[in-house]
Amino acid sequence: MKDIFDECSFGEFNLKSRIIRTGAWERQSEDGGYLTPEIYSRYERIAGSGVGLIVSEIFALDSKDRFYDYSANMNFRGFIKDYKQVTDIAHSNDVPILGQVAFFYYDDGDNQKAEPNDLTIDGIRKLQAEVILAAKKFSFAGFDGIQINMGNNFYLSRFANPYFNQRTDDYGGNTYNRLRIVLEIIKLIKKTIGFHVCCRINIEDVRKGGLTQEESMEIAKLLAENGADSIQITGRTISMKYDATEKHIFLDYVNKLAGEIDIPVILAGNLRDSKTMNEILNSSNVEFMSLSKPFVAQPDFLTEWKSNGDGVSRCKGCSNCYAKKESRCFQYDD
Repeated sequence: MKDIFDECSFGEFNLKSRIIRTGAWERQSEDGGYLTPEIYSRYERIAGSGVGLIVSEIFALDSKDRFYDYSANMNFRGFIKDYKQVTDIAHSNDVPILGQVAFFYYDDGDNQKAEPNDLTIDGIRKLQAEVILAAKKFSFAGFDGIQINMGNNFYLSRFANPYFNQRTDDYGGNTYNRLRIVLEIIKLIKKTIGFHVCCRINIEDVRKGGLTQEESMEIAKLLAENGADSIQITGRTISMKYDATEKHIFLDYVNKLAGEIDIPVILAGNLRDSKTMNEILNSSNVEFMSLSKPFVAQPDFLTEWKSNGDGVSRCKGCSNCYAKKESRCFQYDD
């Protein structure tokens, strides 16, 4: 019988459990980006709880980005020093940690909000260079890899989506071409840094003419074939057409994908209790699960789950932390 607290392999990492913590917003840093005691304490509690892998809060690239004020900052003078303390906290607990990059707008130098169809080849190269530079900064700060968030409604999800991308050059058209910008980024990160690269992708778009589940599956396979080390499944934050009363909304997709590619696939979304999670582990191809909001409600809840042999998150699923872009819980404050 598989259990969420099994020691296991995740690519090149040895994990203490099958549970991945995925961060979202960061609102507890000081002006300028410097980390506060609350942030270090949060990471201490998460890393010491029995989590297998940590994915950081979102780092945006540009101070003019739509979500920059609610994101972690990698452009302040103390970034390497401060985040080296964060990664040291993770590593002292034998937990690998990835830095998450996600951005909504992109400034190509001419247009502060250049969309995929607007970018020149020089603009594409500039974007790629900035993501690779972010990976390099993460490596200096002690991170073990990068998560490229090309899910939800972030910029790279739109680049891969036929609804948004109508380019007629090598970066538009078929699935491979629309993914080419990311595949080239992965290749250069692997070549120059040797980092673990995790990609976060949407299951589908739910727009007419948008990304389908079939094409999303093709994207996942192309990522795996071109150097990605793991994939996390997510979805757009609105217009999901699933009925989740019977089972997890992404389960069928992840079950199929995990059986068809050779890299770890992470199931995410609305996981709240150990019984359900263990049932999924033992009835599907799912090996790894990601939680976000439960760690906001209680950063060290896994300690109790492991001690008791089971558990239910105290997270109410109100989503205020996400909607209000906070790194704290509105129901509980401890």
